[in-house]
Amino acid sequence: MNLFKFRRQPKDFDVWTNDPTFPDTYDGLRVETFWHGGLVDFFENRRPGQAWPTKDELFTIKASHAGWELRNGSWDKHMSDLVALKQAGAKLQEDQFARLYKVWEDVHGKKQLKLQKGKDDFFTDAVVRIYDHDSIHASVAYGDEPMYVQTLKPGSEVDVDMAYIKAMPFDEQIKLFREEVYATALERKVIPSNYTISPRKAYAWALRRTITSLTKGWSSKFLILNYDIMRTPDCDYVQRHLDNKDRLILLEK
Repeated sequence: MNLFKFRRQPKDFDVWTNDPTFPDTYDGLRVETFWHGGLVDFFENRRPGQAWPTKDELFTIKASHAGWELRNGSWDKHMSDLVALKQAGAKLQEDQFARLYKVWEDVHGKKQLKLQKGKDDFFTDAVVRIYDHDSIHASVAYGDEPMYVQTLKPGSEVDVDMAYIKAMPFDEQIKLFREEVYATALERKVIPSNYTISPRKAYAWALRRTITSLTKGWSSKFLILNYDIMRTPDCDYVQRHLDNKDRLILLEK
C-alpha cells in the first residue's frame, strides 16, 4: 500500500513494532523499525487488527512530529506529504495527535520557551541585530501596529494571551503568524545579508524555524496544519518593510 504512489516512490518502509525478529526488508524496500512504550496507547485507540494506517492516521502521525527538526533531514518531505494528504481530504485525529506528541517529546525533547521575562532578556541570543526587534515587526505590520501587540498579557512585553489568540478569526490568526515569520526572516536572514538573500528562501527558513524552534503546543500545531497556506508569502514582505523604513529604530552600537 503506497498512499504516495502518485507523488514519489518510497526509499524505505517504516514499521512501528517491538518485534525484534521483524524482517529487514519488505516488498523490496529496506525496513526501518521504531518502538516506544507510548505507542501502546496509540494502537489501543485504533481499529483492532488494522495493520496499515488510514489516511487520517498517516496525516496525524506526520503532523505529530513536524514540530521538531528531524535528525534524518526528512522535515521538508513530511511537510510536503502533509500538504498532499490535506488536499486529499485527510483530517487530524486530535486524541491520537496528543498521544503521539507525548512520544515525540520523549524522543526529541520538550520544547523550552521562556516567555515570562522582558524583551531585552528574551531577545538576547546569537543574532546580530541592527534594528530594534519590535520596529522590524512594525515595518511588516498589516495595520498601524504589529498584531502581536493586541495579544500581549497585561504588563508583559513578550508573553501572549493564548486564549485571546485562539479566539481570533482564522484570517487574523494567519496574519498574526505571518507577521512573526516575516519579522524573523528579515531579522535573521534578509537584513544580515544586506538584502541580497532570496526573500522566498529566507521566508521558508523562518517558517521552518518558527514551527520547530520558536513555537510549541497549539501555535506550532496551528502552523503545521496550515502549512499549505503559510508556506507562501501573501505579499512582497521585503518591499513592505522597505516602504515602512521610517518605523525602523536603529540600535546603538
